[in-house]
Amino acid sequence: MSASDKKKLRKEQATNMLTERQRQEQAEAKKLKAYTITFTAIMICIVVAVLGVLAVRTVNNSGVIQKNTLAATIGDKELNSVEFSYYYTDAINDTYSEWYSQYDSYTDDYLKVMGLDTTKPLDEQINPDTEASWAQFFIDAALTQAKEDFALYNKAVEEKFELPEDEQKSLDNMLKNIETYAALYGYSNANQYLRANYGYGAELESYSEYLTRSTIATAFYKAHEENLTYKDEDIREYDDKDPIKFNSYSYSNCYLSYTEFLQGGTKGEDGKTTYTEEENAAARKALKEAADKLAAAKDVEEMKELAETIEVNASGQVAVNDFTNKLYSGISSPIKEWLADENRKIGDIEAVPNTSTTTDEDGKEITEINGYYILVYQGINDNTKLMSNVRHLLVKFEGGTTDESTGETTYTDKEKAAAKEKAEGYLKTYLEGKKDEDSFIELVKKYSKDSSASEGGLFEDIHYNSNYVANFKNWAVDAKRKAGDTEVIETEYGYHVMYYVGDSDTTYRDMMITDEMRTNDQDEWFEALSKPVTAKEGDTSKLKLDLVLSGN
Repeated sequence: MSASDKKKLRKEQATNMLTERQRQEQAEAKKLKAYTITFTAIMICIVVAVLGVLAVRTVNNSGVIQKNTLAATIGDKELNSVEFSYYYTDAINDTYSEWYSQYDSYTDDYLKVMGLDTTKPLDEQINPDTEASWAQFFIDAALTQAKEDFALYNKAVEEKFELPEDEQKSLDNMLKNIETYAALYGYSNANQYLRANYGYGAELESYSEYLTRSTIATAFYKAHEENLTYKDEDIREYDDKDPIKFNSYSYSNCYLSYTEFLQGGTKGEDGKTTYTEEENAAARKALKEAADKLAAAKDVEEMKELAETIEVNASGQVAVNDFTNKLYSGISSPIKEWLADENRKIGDIEAVPNTSTTTDEDGKEITEINGYYILVYQGINDNTKLMSNVRHLLVKFEGGTTDESTGETTYTDKEKAAAKEKAEGYLKTYLEGKKDEDSFIELVKKYSKDSSASEGGLFEDIHYNSNYVANFKNWAVDAKRKAGDTEVIETEYGYHVMYYVGDSDTTYRDMMITDEMRTNDQDEWFEALSKPVTAKEGDTSKLKLDLVLSGN
């Protein structure tokens, strides 16, 4: 091969190598371009996704969807999901609080029996009473509350009603405190706090409108009720319609059921025991003999002694219960009819049958005796005694030991004696002074540890059914009590220096009558006011229907 040929070959090889390098570079360039395009596309998708999340979050937080969803129509007022969520959420909170006030730590267990599991979403559970979800139960409650609020609020505006100064101040404070609560619970502002409680779109402006409307509605309702007054002739006329209704009775009662005397029986596969006609008849015969035995007693003491000799199946012991000043309205039939007999005399004893009536296949009514009330009449109270007004100075027990399991605090004799000594010292100071009501009030305001101290420890219109501790109430309603009486008494709260102001200007009977008249008139007024207002459910899907009441 000539030198020129070798040179040509090297050139061709160089060219080929260059071409191959270029191809590789071109391939790498294409590959890099492909990667770049892919990476760019991925980044664009990520950015879009992030922007999408941010957009959704922004939309949610703003409540645009909720604000444009018609959730309810109350009269001619349309409520969007945000506005209606205030009623819905508060209906849940208020109802649960009411349940808790009744059942305390057993609330969740009790609700489970009712068909409401507080650990599961409301919209996944059926209320057995309504056959709809529990979420729907609270929606219905919210509709009712909204209807009542708007009915009262619109009437209040029409009558130019203004909130009393103290209630306006309370409302203003509640609204101001929302910012404080927000900071306390770690939220950046009031709107964020409200959204956490009521859902997307909740904000201070719309919540303020809701709270103001509800506050005015409640105050207007209360003001109307308080303004209902009655003349004495109106009260007497109402009383004459049903004079027995406002009496109270004292009596003793022992109830015997025929089931306590059943013998024999056949237990079925389902675990239930059935009895033959003969066995039922024998039980009723034994029942009658036992009832007659008790009714033959000469007085309640002898009846209690005889009760201990009667053998029954279930309880093993027959109980005789005493009732003092029990209101006629709170007594079950047929006891109340027996007590109210105008010929009834103190000491009367009688076995009063408790019957039930059924209809057989031929349409004939069959009456059977299921038990007997063995009753002892001990007196009537027409409740015409004037009620009592008292003042008191409370000296609380100090120290004590609290049981962590029950929360109950007990005090030593020494701790109680210290409180008693202090109370007696205050009474001595009073007795050595002017011994008038004003001087007692001064002592109360200076030394009493009760919440009533600022008002001189005053309690008015006390009667035997008042909800006060026994010793306090009994001292106040004692028939021998006269104005100016003082004494130191003990209750579970400590020692009280008592002062009898005097009799009230009304009786317990007239108070009950007036309360019933006022309730009836208020209910009639409110029904007439709210009945014309319609409440229609709209699209409630944006509410917290899947809310879980408890995290336990």
